[in-house]
Amino acid sequence: MATTATPIKTQRTMVEIRAPEQFQFSDQNRALAGTLLDISEVEIKGKPTLQHMIREERGRRLTFLATYDLQRKIHREHIGHWIDVTYEGEDKSVQTQGSPLKKFKVQVCEEKEPGF
Repeated sequence: MATTATPIKTQRTMVEIRAPEQFQFSDQNRALAGTLLDISEVEIKGKPTLQHMIREERGRRLTFLATYDLQRKIHREHIGHWIDVTYEGEDKSVQTQGSPLKKFKVQVCEEKEPGF
């Protein structure tokens, strides 16, 4: 006599995934640190711009737009590495697209974070 299998329901705990918050560097928000997750192209005011996404130590995801200085320093090979980005102010002696150059100190961990 054949028996029929009883399906087993799997219990799942669901959590909401929220979109990353947009971080903007300023004199009040000078530093940001986390694992670089992605670099993607977005359109801002009709112009293509790079956007970086990081995950902070406590898991919060943030994005920030690449400035001229950041674009020269942060690259795709840094994805998976811990980065520290500190806004150092404007250099009025250098102009990019009519605005003073925003200067940043960028530090990247030599090794990738676990799981990358």
